[in-house]
Amino acid sequence: MSEEGDQGDNRRGRTWGPAVLKNRNFARLFFAGVTSASGFAIGQVALTWIVFSTTKSALDVAYIGVSFVAASVIFSLAAGALVDRHERRKLMVLSDLARAASLAVLVVYLLVIGFSLPVILGVAFVLGSFTTLFQPAERALTPEVVGSEQLANANALVQSSNSVIQFASNGVAGVLVGVAGVITAFSLNALTFIVSALLILGIVGFAVPKRPTAGADGGPHPSVMADLREGFGYIARNRALLELTVSAGLANFFLVMALQFFVVYAQSVLQGGPVVFGFIGGSFALGFAPGAYLSARLRTVRFAGWTYIISGVADGICIAGLVALPYLVTALVFAFMIGLFLGLLNTTWLTTVQLIVPTEMQGRYFGLDQLGSFAVIPVGQVLGGVVISTMGISTDYLIAALGAILSTGLFALSGDLRKLKLKETPPISK
Repeated sequence: MSEEGDQGDNRRGRTWGPAVLKNRNFARLFFAGVTSASGFAIGQVALTWIVFSTTKSALDVAYIGVSFVAASVIFSLAAGALVDRHERRKLMVLSDLARAASLAVLVVYLLVIGFSLPVILGVAFVLGSFTTLFQPAERALTPEVVGSEQLANANALVQSSNSVIQFASNGVAGVLVGVAGVITAFSLNALTFIVSALLILGIVGFAVPKRPTAGADGGPHPSVMADLREGFGYIARNRALLELTVSAGLANFFLVMALQFFVVYAQSVLQGGPVVFGFIGGSFALGFAPGAYLSARLRTVRFAGWTYIISGVADGICIAGLVALPYLVTALVFAFMIGLFLGLLNTTWLTTVQLIVPTEMQGRYFGLDQLGSFAVIPVGQVLGGVVISTMGISTDYLIAALGAILSTGLFALSGDLRKLKLKETPPISK
């Protein structure tokens, strides 16, 4: 059967889960994501562990996140414009190869010279830069590959599968780092990016909407700045999307004060090593799976605003639970619940905007959203490190919990965000 036929049958079937993989282009995109996500999770555990175990500094751990997110803030606007101007598949391949090369350089440096915090932060910056290009390209490419009727199923399958993979990868990473060392973990992460690039290169044979090669009046193509002004204007005119971006920025500021420091929580509160840290991160990642599944099954795009608000408040409550019940079993449960509500929130948001925002605008929308949502994260990471160093991890988590509850709960007062939804959604067969 042709790939076009696979895609058409998949759209008509509208079945949940793995059936969408009958679309072979989506299958390649899906397995590329699963492969790179597994390696990336292992690499992040290794990156965090080598820094904290060497320097014993919560601030140094924060600087890893700052380097990664700073790259997102700096390049998000340019990345969004590039995604709307160039073939998204090629941009994703370029991003994978660049990320693999940066990890290869880190491995060689560690073997030849040894630990260097500036070098590690530089690699984190490169990873953040090309992830910033990869993500809006992937998000804009997905609806082109699967079509609108299967989009919710595709997003849910990606989110839930990546959740399981990241759960397993975090646990494996803890053992791998403890037994084989960080060099092995970084090398494996680099290999997964190469495999992902090869899979994405195989995505062919579907109708890609033509990008505009000239302005509306037939003149030259608008400049990048003109494209960006158009993107800003689009979000400004859509008040619900604007409020969503602002609220997400505030929520991320507080959430990162907790999530960035699982390694400190594991060591200082639970008295655990890399295995405990790996499984807490894995439990958090595993929670995304049922959250993403619920988004598709309940068709939460019909009440996207309320889903976002309720999920954000619930995450704040779960972070407070980590402090109130500081035991390994309860920590794993609360980390899982934080992931669940984030999975529900993220999948609902992603599907809603992919269906609402025009395809020719999606690169810029996702780039601008990254800028608005991520710009304050480095400040939150540094503040978290300072609070932990001066007042302890428990105080940091309580501040994060209260901030997450307020930054999303207060937006329940906004009629625009509460009413954010897709009025008509494709049916999903059971």
